Amino acid sequence: MTISDGTALFERIDELALAVTEEQYRLQPDLMERYGRPGFEKSRRDTVYTLNYLVEGVIMDSPALFVHYIGWLKQLLAGYGLTEKDIRIKLELILGRVRESVRDEFTDRTVRILEMGILRTAEPAEVPSFLTDRQRLVDEARAYLDALLDSDRQRAYDVVDGLIARGESIRDIYLYMFQATQYEVGRLWQTQRITVAQEHYCTAVTQSAMSRLYPHWIVAVSGKGGGKLLSACVGGEMHEIGLRMLTDLFEMQGWDTCYLGTGISEEKLLDEIAERGTDVVALSATMTFHVHLMKKWIARIRADERLAGVKIMAGGLPFNVDPSLWRQVGADGYAPDADAALSVAARLLELKSGAFGEAGAEGGYEFGS
Repeated sequence: MTISDGTALFERIDELALAVTEEQYRLQPDLMERYGRPGFEKSRRDTVYTLNYLVEGVIMDSPALFVHYIGWLKQLLAGYGLTEKDIRIKLELILGRVRESVRDEFTDRTVRILEMGILRTAEPAEVPSFLTDRQRLVDEARAYLDALLDSDRQRAYDVVDGLIARGESIRDIYLYMFQATQYEVGRLWQTQRITVAQEHYCTAVTQSAMSRLYPHWIVAVSGKGGGKLLSACVGGEMHEIGLRMLTDLFEMQGWDTCYLGTGISEEKLLDEIAERGTDVVALSATMTFHVHLMKKWIARIRADERLAGVKIMAGGLPFNVDPSLWRQVGADGYAPDADAALSVAARLLELKSGAFGEAGAEGGYEFGS
């Protein structure tokens, strides 16, 4: 296998995943006894995902992306009875194939990242709760989450309505309840404590709860105290609720916003940025294997003469895993959450207007990390 450029692995992932899975089942015949043919097919699909994450880490030269994924994978597969040894053997088989290929920059990097991933399999995989006693509205957030997990939409709405009635700000409800519980829902799914269906239900109810709050704040936004923000999810990214929260918070602060969500094409994105006179573009990627697409999108924005001076802010889970990744994709800044994004965008807006002279020419700003 040759990895002479970052795309070669993409072209042979299915073939490599099948070969590695077959070899692992030969080495561990008990896997077929434990899980049968359906288990073999699931293992092959998991190997495809593992290789996609590996390739993204190699292309972006970000070991943290792959190492984080291995920790996530270890916790996920533990729910199916798979062990650290099972994961390590699979990674060692992939490593053996890479070492057989022609040595170059990419194979050396791939070996290094795989070795780091193998070391990660020996470490604890537990992810702490995102709902801690020290944060604001934690009791209400827990009550809201309990209602979601009980599939009780009205009870969840009642928690939100109670906060409104006692005068809590919409901003705090977004940050300390909606955002915090969505993070926690993701953790519960990762640890096999809730199903995919439950995760989807929780997200859908939170989206509807946000919509119910619009009359409380849209009419209260007077004037435009910020710039023009356009937000979009990269490629086929389906995890859009975080970006929706971010866009709403910007609107609350007086920004003129345009939320494009997911499924937007590159050409449509460029046209919308130009037609709206956008100051700051917020791009989001939650899945690690979409990071290279963000880099491609940003390069297209930079190359479009209509968009000279537009500032770009990157965000999403991969950028929290590797806080230096925003530089790799060519963005002007990064924020770990919706609240910090407001500060980053304000500074980028000042930079765009010339308040900082040429200060941004060397790679942008990073806040809140």
